[in-house]
Amino acid sequence: MSDEGDIADAAFGVQAGFGFAGKAATAVVGFVGSVVLARALGPTDYGLFYVALSAAAFFVNPVTGWATACKKRLTEPGFAVGEAVGSLAVAVAALAVVGVPVGYVVVDAVTANPVLPLAVPVLFVPLAAYRASTTLLSGRANFALADWALVVETAVTTIAQVMFVLLGFGLWGMIGGAVTGALVVLPVVYRWLGVRARLPSRESLRSVAAFSKWSIPRGFVGTGLSQMDVLLLGWLAAASAAGNYQVALKASMPATFVSSAITAGLMGRVSALAGRSGGDWTPDFRNALSTGSVLAVPVFVGSLVLAESVVVTAFGGAYAGAGAFLVGLAAYRLLETQTAPRGAVLGGLDRPDLGFWVSAAELAINVALGLALWYAYGPLGIVAATVVTQAFAYAANTLLVRRLTDVQVVVTRPFLAQLGAGAVMGGVVFAAKSSVGLGGWPAVVGVVALGAAVYFLVLFAVSAYHRETVRGIYADLAGSRDGGL
Repeated sequence: MSDEGDIADAAFGVQAGFGFAGKAATAVVGFVGSVVLARALGPTDYGLFYVALSAAAFFVNPVTGWATACKKRLTEPGFAVGEAVGSLAVAVAALAVVGVPVGYVVVDAVTANPVLPLAVPVLFVPLAAYRASTTLLSGRANFALADWALVVETAVTTIAQVMFVLLGFGLWGMIGGAVTGALVVLPVVYRWLGVRARLPSRESLRSVAAFSKWSIPRGFVGTGLSQMDVLLLGWLAAASAAGNYQVALKASMPATFVSSAITAGLMGRVSALAGRSGGDWTPDFRNALSTGSVLAVPVFVGSLVLAESVVVTAFGGAYAGAGAFLVGLAAYRLLETQTAPRGAVLGGLDRPDLGFWVSAAELAINVALGLALWYAYGPLGIVAATVVTQAFAYAANTLLVRRLTDVQVVVTRPFLAQLGAGAVMGGVVFAAKSSVGLGGWPAVVGVVALGAAVYFLVLFAVSAYHRETVRGIYADLAGSRDGGL
């Protein structure tokens, strides 16, 4: 493929920087909205919406798995990029025609809840179109715009949900807002793709299908992993437990901002450079491992000291007890930031089969261990099972990358520097909490800000790598040279 959107020619550091800014903007908008909505709806209805969203995610998988295959082929030299977009449009149309009636029948058969059989099909078609289009966008040279599409979608969704809920539509207001956000952002993403859709040839469809035979089932397995906690909590415990879990998940989300911004383009980058003579993707991979956890470390360490205070201050006393969820999910996020770049490498090297088998093993471990720990420890046992499962994924992906490539790195020095700075931060935050107490939101915000300042001051003082990275990103954004991450 040779077009102006080729990800092999992207300024990768600049795009990752813009992607991080998009993640941060999304978090601010989404967090404010989630606070308003969680307080307005209460744990039960708020949790039920996310149960519906989790169920809808399963029906989205055939399209998003196909989109991942389209992204892989789009990044390869010689593939017609317009046919990749056309192939995706065909998949979305098929889901709309076949998936809606099937979704209603399946959900109605497995639940006695009267809302879910209607809510799930209403959600999954627009969500599939939106998520699949942003997946394709993440394979272009301007891949950071996939994160900014999320900013637009989150802003529109949040505004619509708040309006609908305040008008008295309750749970259906949440659903209507989610659909509105997905539909509004679609034409924006299509414009950013910069590619006119073309009817795909049989050869193109066969090529996409060869990858999708692994990416689609892996998508189902991956969704099972990402949504299993919410579904198990909704089934075994109550919707209120799912609500507690969801607010903890949102509070831990900043941990992945840097990693997900880099990883969004890493698979396409590896795919494009591995298919070119002399192409070298290993610097991007090493930098992803070195910088991806820079926020995950302080989020995890901070949660050990401040989890319950942060959750109750932000979401209200109705969510007391969610702090314990936050500690577990912060640990999961930390492991995820080191696992995701390795998974992106496997996909970029055209080995989706390996990714599928690792994900299948993860799902089996997560379900079996989650059920066992639920009966032993209740809802927190399900979160503990997720942490153990992610540790397995980290080990498995690390081993596979080491066997398939010449890259033998396991832990980088910059990551060790982050752990050291996090330990110092934890001690300072614990001392501050013990000295001033956390009686209200000004004290909580002040201690969090103190921890962040200590962490980054220590990190930049001890790590030349992080200082050079910041200088490189600044130079890239100023247009003086390429580089960065």
